[in-house]
Amino acid sequence: MRNNILAKEKKLINNNDDSLYKKLSLRYKYILEYYLNTVVDFKKYENEIDNSNLYIGKNSRYKSLNEYLNLDYIFLINNLFIEKLSDDNLELLKNSFNKDNLSIELVEMVKNTYQDVIRDNYLNGEYYDKIYNVCYGEFVPTNFVSNNSLVFKIYYGKNLKELFKGDFIKLHQDQLKFFRKIISDIKNEIMVKLNVQCEILLEKDIYE
Repeated sequence: MRNNILAKEKKLINNNDDSLYKKLSLRYKYILEYYLNTVVDFKKYENEIDNSNLYIGKNSRYKSLNEYLNLDYIFLINNLFIEKLSDDNLELLKNSFNKDNLSIELVEMVKNTYQDVIRDNYLNGEYYDKIYNVCYGEFVPTNFVSNNSLVFKIYYGKNLKELFKGDFIKLHQDQLKFFRKIISDIKNEIMVKLNVQCEILLEKDIYE
């Protein structure tokens, strides 16, 4: 749960008005996605999905989740605890709205702080150094990840532009096998380049 006490102390939430908190969180997420996109070639993996010939469709319902990555399948879904930022870093973040381009100082700030900002370690009024699992999404085992992880989710749907004629069970198995490899490749690249724990969840939109 977000540390509302600290957020209120830093005047990020005033009289239960959390609009500033949300605004700064989205700004931080935008810059974090910008930074991640300079390190990892996510588009390469999206091209693999598009060219898989496995009737995988885009899931447009979640498109707005990506501020900067501008991807169709891969979404950063971490909760962000920006109240952990120092006063100076919060001021830097606030002032960034007045600039068209992201400064090197701003990107470096996010680069140096995001591992703490994504860490969901506030429990029962205290910060904990221990690692434990938290849930992203529905309360099912596959949505539990380590609380210090960079968390992505791959959302996909049916390819409505093509009509599949064949064994749907085998298609589903082939899709899962394909996504397991994609997920493994992305996690390995992130671990090597960023040295941070990463988890990637998978969800198919059954309504598309």
